[in-house]
Amino acid sequence: MSLEDQIHQWVMGLDGVDTVYSADPLWLTAVKQLGALVGAGESATSVPFVVCAEEETDDRPLMTVKVRIGTDGSVPAPALARSVAAEIRTLVVGQRPEVDVKTVVEVAALGV
Repeated sequence: MSLEDQIHQWVMGLDGVDTVYSADPLWLTAVKQLGALVGAGESATSVPFVVCAEEETDDRPLMTVKVRIGTDGSVPAPALARSVAAEIRTLVVGQRPEVDVKTVVEVAALGV
């Protein structure tokens, strides 16, 4: 199982998270899908729910993890976003201690 899939499942199990949306906005996902279909011999790409991008820095590699969530309303959205970010950092550092982790958690929908 990929790191992205592990993070997706982990986040879905957190209190206050109702759903995990595509990491890209809907319009961008549609453009990517269309581009893949129109491209020469390419098939449609899968929709990523979590995106992990790693880059080299002067000191250590930096992994940026991006996720978009919907809340169920049981936890205030700002607190939930901070909690999800902390949980992602803990999971990634546990598997990849050699990297620094930056998390981007977007609350895309608020539950009632």
